[in-house]
Amino acid sequence: MKKLTRERLFAGPKKANKIRTRLARAKLAIAAARERGAEMAQQSAAQTVTVIPTVLQRRRLAERLRKSSTDLFLRSQVLAYPPH
Repeated sequence: MKKLTRERLFAGPKKANKIRTRLARAKLAIAAARERGAEMAQQSAAQTVTVIPTVLQRRRLAERLRKSSTDLFLRSQVLAYPPH
């Protein structure tokens, strides 16, 4: 176990002042980072990103649309000509 000396336990005024200034600088840096983060979040929310679908996604979408259009066509045929 490390034995703390009096100087380490009760820091002198010069060291305490250095610590205070370092903490103040850290608080300013954190505040600036928060502001930058908020600004970047607003900018990214304002921009609309168009995502180009991959070939696989396009194929799946086309297949789904084909199925839904044929289903609609078949339903309309059934409704147009009900069974006797």
